[in-house]
Amino acid sequence: MFSFLDRDKGRQKKAREKHGRDESAVASGTEITYKKSLISKYHEEHKNLLLLFGQALSAYQQARDGEFLAHLRDLHIALRKHLLDEELNLYIYLRHCYRNDKNKQELITRFKKSSKKTSVATFTYIKQLTEEAEMISRDEAFISQLLQIGNMLETLLAAEEQHLYPIYKKPVGTAELSF
Repeated sequence: MFSFLDRDKGRQKKAREKHGRDESAVASGTEITYKKSLISKYHEEHKNLLLLFGQALSAYQQARDGEFLAHLRDLHIALRKHLLDEELNLYIYLRHCYRNDKNKQELITRFKKSSKKTSVATFTYIKQLTEEAEMISRDEAFISQLLQIGNMLETLLAAEEQHLYPIYKKPVGTAELSF
């Protein structure tokens, strides 16, 4: 019934050979390879996410509501893209590389849950504001909620860099991949 999947395996193997991917650098049970530049890419994305939040906060504080909403939309898109990329290239890779390490699996699961909690809160907040711009106010509760979203985001990103990213390593005995 799904014979087309078998054809794709042959294509994937040819693509790996064509692009010089080392089979041994693939996370066991996946087609996901170790990428030397992945963590530095995520560091840059983190800087950008925090910059976007800072720009949104600055626009809010200066009562430039249109600009505030535009920065929130940009933050929403960048965060969604970052989280999807992490899921596809980091979390799945780590889960497979450390499938026999209970402590690492628990760490990965904790980060996954924390990431989901932060993203849901952020996306819900941004969606409400972009759909109902009249909700923007200058009262203490509004600014408190905005700062709480920023704090959650900053805490998650810092924790990822300190605890999760250091365990992203190539499988032992494999060649470095440069893409």
